[in-house]
Amino acid sequence: MKISSITCTPLAATPPRPVQFSIGTFSTFYAGLVEVRTDDGLIGLGECIVRRAPEVVTTIVDRLLAPQLIGRDPWDVEGLWDEMLTLLRRWGHSRGFVVEAMSGIDIALWDLLARSVGKPLYKFLGGAGRDQVRCYVSKVYFDEIPRMAEEARALVAQGHSAIKVQVGWPAARGGHHADVETVRAIRGAVGPQVEIMLDANGAYDVGTAVRVGRQLEELNVAWLEEPVPADDLDGYAHLRRSVRVPLAAGETEFGLFGFRDLIARGCVDVLQPEVARIGGVTAARRLWALAHAHNLLYAPHTGFSGGIAHLASLHLAAAAPNFYTYEYMGTSYIQNPLRDIFTAPFPAPKEGLIALPQGPGLGLEIDPGMVRRYAAR
Repeated sequence: MKISSITCTPLAATPPRPVQFSIGTFSTFYAGLVEVRTDDGLIGLGECIVRRAPEVVTTIVDRLLAPQLIGRDPWDVEGLWDEMLTLLRRWGHSRGFVVEAMSGIDIALWDLLARSVGKPLYKFLGGAGRDQVRCYVSKVYFDEIPRMAEEARALVAQGHSAIKVQVGWPAARGGHHADVETVRAIRGAVGPQVEIMLDANGAYDVGTAVRVGRQLEELNVAWLEEPVPADDLDGYAHLRRSVRVPLAAGETEFGLFGFRDLIARGCVDVLQPEVARIGGVTAARRLWALAHAHNLLYAPHTGFSGGIAHLASLHLAAAAPNFYTYEYMGTSYIQNPLRDIFTAPFPAPKEGLIALPQGPGLGLEIDPGMVRRYAAR
């Protein structure tokens, strides 16, 4: 069995309404859909994360990486990952778009291999005795504070036992004072037993993060995610020493090097790899060992990615030895059409648990009509 072709199709879709959060307004979802074919007719699907300019990762897959892999044996998947990274590192590209492009190819290779033996990906990865995983619903975005509290209450009424809430209000709308008020209102609305995760998307400086974190301690917050900019490792380390709220980060990291530095500097309690950015399944599996050796929790991030990345993250959650919780994008506010591009519905949680699809590979089949509908070229 040899790889005969690798292609990447950029996808774009507009949600019913733009998403408002601390970074700004997000009005279009993108993804790079990767397809790997072999000479005996097998197909695997992967996804490159895309936030803007999907043609960038498409070009990297088509013109830079695919020529390196055509004719190779897909069973050498980890070696192929190392070869791609070695090639890129020699040119000074061990992060950024090139690793995001690698991610899509790597996910597709693992999907292909699991399909070739008729196993769900999480079983093919060795499994961890789970066919369902804990999840939290993401997320309650900026709105009037009473409406945010009411949305949180409604999510709990639907059976969710953990919710993520957007913080990082702009100064014009109350800044960090509004953040603390928001969390207090939501805690009052959902009661003491519901887990509340907070996501600031790097909105704070360190001093502000410390002030907010200390006020949050009494509210039993599960974690504070990305409180400061991702590259401020000194800030993360100082904050972790200064407050008793667990810190979570990692969605913006590439490969193992960024996570290695987060861990070595004592920056976080919960690691949040984005499979379509970190380097795919191969890199995510290697992170398991690194996290496990340092007694850190693994909580895969999904966010604004498309359905392939969400599925791959779900399988990784089921197989990871030190898994904590999975991000399920399921609030009424955010509807990413690229998450639901399959012939069957994406798995939905019941009572805080989400079951793994049992089909081979990623477990669901792509709807070709949906791909044609959202193809950006």
